[in-house]
Amino acid sequence: MHSRVLMVCWRRKLFFIGAALLFLFALWFWGFLYTTHITEEGGKIVSLRELMLGRTHGRHESLLHRLGFSDAAPNTETAAFRTSYGGGLVANGGVRFVKPTTPASGVSKARQGNEWDTIMQDDHEARHGGDEKVQRQISDEMRIAAERQSHYEHELKRMGVPVIAGIGPGGKGGSPVHRLVHFDLKGAPPKVAYLRRLLPILKTLGATGILLEYEDMFPYGGSLAPLAAHNAYNRDDLLQILKTAFALGLNVIPLVQTFGHLEYALKLKEFTHLRETEDSPQALCPSYNASMAFLEELLGQVIEYHTPADNENLLHRDDIERLTPKLTHVHIGCDEVFRLAECSRCRHRPKDQLFLDHVYNVATMIRRRWPKLRIIIWDDMLRHMSLEALQASGIGTLVEPMIWVYTEDIYKFVQSTTWEKYASVFRTAWAASAFKGAHGEGLLMPPIRRHLENTLRWLAVMQGEGNRFSHGLQGLALTGWQRYDHFAILCELLPTALPSLAVCLSTAAKGYFDVSARTNPILSSLTCPEPTGEHHAWLELHKDSLTVTFSRCMFPGSAIYRFALRLTALLAESNEYIEDIKQHRGWLTDYNIRHNFSSASRVDELLGENYRLLNSVSNLARNAGSTLAEVYDHWTYGEFIEQRIFPVLEELKRMERAGEALRKRRVWPQRPLPYLKPFEVLGIDEKT
Repeated sequence: MHSRVLMVCWRRKLFFIGAALLFLFALWFWGFLYTTHITEEGGKIVSLRELMLGRTHGRHESLLHRLGFSDAAPNTETAAFRTSYGGGLVANGGVRFVKPTTPASGVSKARQGNEWDTIMQDDHEARHGGDEKVQRQISDEMRIAAERQSHYEHELKRMGVPVIAGIGPGGKGGSPVHRLVHFDLKGAPPKVAYLRRLLPILKTLGATGILLEYEDMFPYGGSLAPLAAHNAYNRDDLLQILKTAFALGLNVIPLVQTFGHLEYALKLKEFTHLRETEDSPQALCPSYNASMAFLEELLGQVIEYHTPADNENLLHRDDIERLTPKLTHVHIGCDEVFRLAECSRCRHRPKDQLFLDHVYNVATMIRRRWPKLRIIIWDDMLRHMSLEALQASGIGTLVEPMIWVYTEDIYKFVQSTTWEKYASVFRTAWAASAFKGAHGEGLLMPPIRRHLENTLRWLAVMQGEGNRFSHGLQGLALTGWQRYDHFAILCELLPTALPSLAVCLSTAAKGYFDVSARTNPILSSLTCPEPTGEHHAWLELHKDSLTVTFSRCMFPGSAIYRFALRLTALLAESNEYIEDIKQHRGWLTDYNIRHNFSSASRVDELLGENYRLLNSVSNLARNAGSTLAEVYDHWTYGEFIEQRIFPVLEELKRMERAGEALRKRRVWPQRPLPYLKPFEVLGIDEKT
């Protein structure tokens, strides 16, 4: 019995000894793993501690990172191994090191408590800190963007610039790819030297091309020679313009009317047989075979002159290879065809079909002769047409409409349904705003604020409607009309509209109006003085403002700009005086003058202001020729003086002569005064 008890005890001792040895072996093996590890590349021994910290130089990443911990903190080692003295990291992936129940050797309870609080804070940041940081960053960005937008809108209001939703530094629309400046040469054609000085400025302001509407200023030859005006550009003149444009990288697009607005040709005896109606040279008859032959010759002369391959003098051979200029587009007009389907050959056909067939025939002829040339037309004649008619016409793959609206409310003239219709027919389109010649046939100075708002509205519309087209919108053309048609008087002269062009073009190039005088290129491009202070806006565009800011600039033609400012003010004062005398005062009206019946003392009183104004207008008329000669020939400034200054000058002189006659009279007849003879035709008889 005693021996059995001893045997059991011995076996238990062997069991405990074996268990202890296994425990010691496990501890040793863990220490080995902690201190050494063979890398995947083989041969290199690294510690597991280093492996956990991710300090190896091969493709290993931190073991803690693999387990779900972030090792991107500045003190990763401390954070990862705080467990050596009681750490409690909790990883995003769910791995947890449990806090021990007893403090580690040499570490006080207070210190352990602080460490534990720090670790728990790190644990919270690991769980939620990233989201909070992102939210704070988003909040800061939103606050900065709101402050920036608020400052932007405040500055716009200071300057009188309209605030357009979605258009600003934070807008998503951006600027149009192509930004064309339109030169209407059918009125007040500038000298070639002036245009060449102007083109680099336009390039600086953001232009990518020019749209040249020659009308009668092109040097036509052969059977079309009568079309050229007596002061038309010659071929050397045009060569200089084209060379300058190509050297600046500006695309040149000629505009040749092919349907309406052909007054310059159809007014002539040689081409009267091509009119739609005998009494009007406004539109071409599309039913004549001779009409298409005329247009082919007209387009041929203009297009071939703009093609370097056909014009050996256009550029030197080296320049052609370096600049690679090529004619990419031609604009064939087709706007405002007022006289349509009126002649005996056309009246039996629907107007819309007649128009579409003619556009198709012209475009097909161009494609046949110049297959790579893209064709642009004005869109106004298409707006009312049905989708089915446009699709059936076949013009959708031949032409690109240029949609033009010059007022502030673009959707009033081109509704959303029209955009949808256009996008269903055409792959792409253009837009057209205006920088002058759109708000009155007889204006002297363009209303810059209205033109700027028109440009801003177009940027917003293009941003909203461009995605409808499979190839997007091509760009924006800034038109500058010189006459409303061939028979109209001159609109605002180009130098007087250059500030308006600069404001609109720089805005189109940036996609919004830049409120900073330092980063907006307007002042530097127009050689204007820097703003003197912050109390006043550097640009004044409030309503009825004459923008005297630009009167201090030294851009090409700035003397004409200042002349036009003085003339505008003087004519306004003179017309107001004449209106007051004739309509509101009682002694120098047309009635008084016709009957030579008035008070001499009252006439003396009224004529005092007349003498001053007459002297001022006469001096301005004498200076007009020398001032305008910088940019225009004598034909142009002669026309300008006759249209704008001469009528007021003559009216003031007439009132002076009438006043002198009224003052000389010393005896007056009894009342009632007799009727004038012309009134008898109205049935007024002085005997009745």
